[in-house]
Amino acid sequence: MSTASFTGPSGRMLSEKDLALLVALERNGTIAWSDKEIEFNSGFLSHVYFRARNDLSHNMPLLMRVATQAKEYVAALENTHGPQKCLIGIPTAGTQFAQAIADLSYFEASNDGYLLSRPESLICFSTMRSVLKDHGKDNMWVGKPDLTKHTHITFENVVSTAKAMLQAFGRLEEDGYPTREMHHVVFVDWGLGGMESLAEEGYTRVHTLYEMLDIMAAFVHIGLWKQERYDEMYRRIQVWKASNKH
Repeated sequence: MSTASFTGPSGRMLSEKDLALLVALERNGTIAWSDKEIEFNSGFLSHVYFRARNDLSHNMPLLMRVATQAKEYVAALENTHGPQKCLIGIPTAGTQFAQAIADLSYFEASNDGYLLSRPESLICFSTMRSVLKDHGKDNMWVGKPDLTKHTHITFENVVSTAKAMLQAFGRLEEDGYPTREMHHVVFVDWGLGGMESLAEEGYTRVHTLYEMLDIMAAFVHIGLWKQERYDEMYRRIQVWKASNKH
């Protein structure tokens, strides 16, 4: 099985490090083929799924490998507001990504007293609720943003049509977050029109680490999946895009 670098259909180059991580995710069942069709929230019918919830949190070494890859990307983003980056995971899978990246940021700096003396150099995170509390003091989705202190960045595990992301952004705006000024990071993009929907709504700082067609093509390239799997999913995605044009 070859794990040399590979250029996907999107034109993006996947390094050996990328391919090794993606293979590990496939072997973990995070990215998998299902003989039975799976219906997405949008109605799209797929034989491939991306989970990244308990399958990752039950495999901490792999979760931290994912966090390492994602942290490098997040750390390189320019600050939009305050000096410290603060991740907000979009519930529910995005939450563990945000916490893992923040944990890794601390652990990597724990042996460097200079970095620990500069808290703004560490990535922190805030937790977003799935359901608002109807009791107690804190009844906001996240809490009020402190834009003098933090550059808030959302993190989503996967996007298809962006319906869940847009809903989350609406909730953040209720709390006072300037969502169209913020960065938004997605681990995997399905290529089903979600990025176009976000752009149409004025979200210009949306970043994706991987595209699903690239991942599937890479699996074929290294001999992990048969060509027929890629061909079938490519066909389904093209049909969906043709019937759901913006």
